[in-house]
Amino acid sequence: MDRNNIENMTIIEYNVNEHEVCSLKGEYKMDGNTKNIRLKQLRKESKITQEQLANYLDVDQSMITKLENGTRNLSVTLIEKICNLFGCSDTYLMGVEDDYIPLNFAFRSNGIQSEDLESIAAVNKIVMNIRYMNEMIGD
Repeated sequence: MDRNNIENMTIIEYNVNEHEVCSLKGEYKMDGNTKNIRLKQLRKESKITQEQLANYLDVDQSMITKLENGTRNLSVTLIEKICNLFGCSDTYLMGVEDDYIPLNFAFRSNGIQSEDLESIAAVNKIVMNIRYMNEMIGD
């Protein structure tokens, strides 16, 4: 993780299996508009409206607009929920790295509710954990 792109946060470091792990508290703040562009791109590619994303994140629709145009910063809680929903890493969302292998799923309904997105996020989190475990064992 490139700490030069992160400001205004507390970083607690510890080692697990010889890999550095950082626990982040506060808000991510990065240079440029990468996170804004990526959030909007992920949302549009998934055909999710700002209103649907706002309901899932439990924020106002205007907050999504502000996040996408860069006038508000993402909290760690929002980052985690967004990454779970779209199956991406926080470092991808924040523009620290460009590696992203999308999880393939299709929305087949125009009436997607917050509960549907929560279910998708839960499944995506499981899949991302399996991916990570496979990487750790060299699979």
